[in-house]
Amino acid sequence: MIKTSRLAATVLLAVGALCLPAHSASAQPLAISDGDSPSPNPRCENEGDLIANPDDAGSFFHCSHEVAYLKDCPSILHFNPELKVCDWPENANNPAGPYA
Repeated sequence: MIKTSRLAATVLLAVGALCLPAHSASAQPLAISDGDSPSPNPRCENEGDLIANPDDAGSFFHCSHEVAYLKDCPSILHFNPELKVCDWPENANNPAGPYA
């Protein structure tokens, strides 16, 4: 059996989550909000931005060609808005999560 540290496992899961292509089954393009909708559609300011989803700690937005794609973190992980990776919930400090 291979032993790995919790940090190494976190890094591997985070890298795997961020390597998903924008056209994967878990990615959903979102239109820019017109202001009338309560949708959390973020404004994509920079190519490749990763933005926390204010309504769900287990997902985030990935900006590609000025479109925000909603992506899910694997399993029980939450998006860490400081490190811009999927992380253990107690480390993520996500405002939408239970440990905020």
